[in-house]
Amino acid sequence: MKNLLITGATGDIAREIAKQVQGYRLILLSRDVSSLKDISEHLYQVNLTDEKALITTCQQISQDFGAIDVLINNAGYGYFKPFLTDTTSDVRQMFDVNVLALMTVTRAFLPDMIAQKSGQIINIASIASYMATSKTTAYAATKFAVRGFSDALRQEVADANIKVLVVNTGPVLTKFHAANPDYLKKVGENAVTATFVAKKIVAHLQTSKRELNLPWQLNLARIFAINFPNVVDKITRRFFNIK
Repeated sequence: MKNLLITGATGDIAREIAKQVQGYRLILLSRDVSSLKDISEHLYQVNLTDEKALITTCQQISQDFGAIDVLINNAGYGYFKPFLTDTTSDVRQMFDVNVLALMTVTRAFLPDMIAQKSGQIINIASIASYMATSKTTAYAATKFAVRGFSDALRQEVADANIKVLVVNTGPVLTKFHAANPDYLKKVGENAVTATFVAKKIVAHLQTSKRELNLPWQLNLARIFAINFPNVVDKITRRFFNIK
């Protein structure tokens, strides 16, 4: 049986992936696994910001199950606030979780993927990695980093038959926005469900797809932003200041 590992497994998207996926041994990694016992028996509890403990946990997983066939780096968080209210500690913490932990986990399992000449790495980023908006300075910076890392890694591991998929979502109806419920009400039809995102990800397991941009409306906006950045800056500055 192939091994599929998900970080940040208590997240709504991760839970939906775990419910929908079939034919894989589910290995779930989270800072608190108490709520995951009904989903999988292969649970590993670790604080992602504790690099030493994270490396040790990944090594244990490799010893227990061998090579990971699909790695889904789902762990991450964000908040909406002006840059001048961010502290260096706030920004460092977000980079530790959203970027450095993702790299640490990937580095841990990549050698076995290369040795078996197969595997897939799925990194959950954000449409914010293309369309950075006000009040998301630290978050957007981490997601730009995730996408840049993924694009470079994809080229490095192509000859080993390892695929790298980046998933960029807009607003998703999850507890990610629990602290800012009015935002989801305001973005309305541009928000998608965790079930929808998970379905798209599961449909592209072990494919050569390089990027998923969801939903289609924001994918069009992303394309427009690439070609007409000044226009989009003016629009998003007004629209996304509702955060």
